[in-house]
Amino acid sequence: MLFQLPESGIDLLLEDNKTLEYLSSQRVGMMTHQNALTQTYQVSAHALQEKIGPALKCIFSPEHGWSGQVAEGEKVANGFDSHLNIPIFSLYGASSSQELEVDVLIIDLQDVGLRCYTYGATCAQFLDKHSALEVIVCDRPNPLGPRQKGPPLDPAFRSLVGYFDVPFQHGKTLGELILNHNQNHEIRIVSCQHDHKPYHYPWIPPSPNLPTWEAALLYPALVLLEGTNISEGRGTSFPFTCLGAPDLDQESLFQFLKTQKGIQARPLTFMPQSGKWKGEVCTGAHLLLTDYGHLEAFELGMELVAFLKNTYAPFEWIKDKKQNYFIDLLLGSDGFRKDLERTPLAV
Repeated sequence: MLFQLPESGIDLLLEDNKTLEYLSSQRVGMMTHQNALTQTYQVSAHALQEKIGPALKCIFSPEHGWSGQVAEGEKVANGFDSHLNIPIFSLYGASSSQELEVDVLIIDLQDVGLRCYTYGATCAQFLDKHSALEVIVCDRPNPLGPRQKGPPLDPAFRSLVGYFDVPFQHGKTLGELILNHNQNHEIRIVSCQHDHKPYHYPWIPPSPNLPTWEAALLYPALVLLEGTNISEGRGTSFPFTCLGAPDLDQESLFQFLKTQKGIQARPLTFMPQSGKWKGEVCTGAHLLLTDYGHLEAFELGMELVAFLKNTYAPFEWIKDKKQNYFIDLLLGSDGFRKDLERTPLAV
């Protein structure tokens, strides 16, 4: 069976000779990275340069850098790509003092359907700062589909992981997010194939810790563990498909997981090589996705956090450098945490 990438906005743009002719006369910047591919598996920035030549002046890279492989939260320096022969300006950690010397910005990034994923916020913050840009968003499918789940954003908790006024699982494409947020730009969305078909095409990891379809589909559940001292699998071979902590009670965890739809679990003992519990032995579970059609990942995550809060004695809420509870920033609200503090789950 031949697995083909879905046709996305960049593929349609590369076939639009009128727009390509126009772009060839402009100063074009592209917000993207090397994980953004065309339907023929070509890096989209390379394919665009073949069409418009020297009009492509620079790349703007989000979290994880131009390579798409830099670790989460790690600051990325500006750089230069020898293949494209143009500069790479990092939007995640580098100085933003350089003068913007482009007229048109093309955005081609894969979002993963959650408000806390930083690519959309990076785009929005950049456009908030540079209001005179003409913007073309080459859209890509939302791997979680159109369903919306979770709380809306409380403005008091606005941050890079909670920037848009949408539900936690927003059900939109990146282009729709940007268009709804920015009213001061000329924004054109080059639409994509909207079919939500997990496993029907190859998953190209948009960031280092979402290497598989399973990780992407379980992400709405296990990302909530980032607000706790329970490992979500970073630093292991199973990021966002496993969980654990030192001396966690596997038997009670498995009794809980047996009640969940769409998954099975196997016992797992692991030692993270980075992130939480680096170098320490953790006990927990590896989640195996058996029926994504019946998986309710966000609900699983909320119930899992509540269960661990009330059964794992060393459980802690993690705070950021400003002493904000990170679970509040992830969910865009402090309601969930405060409800758990007031009314512990009966176990």
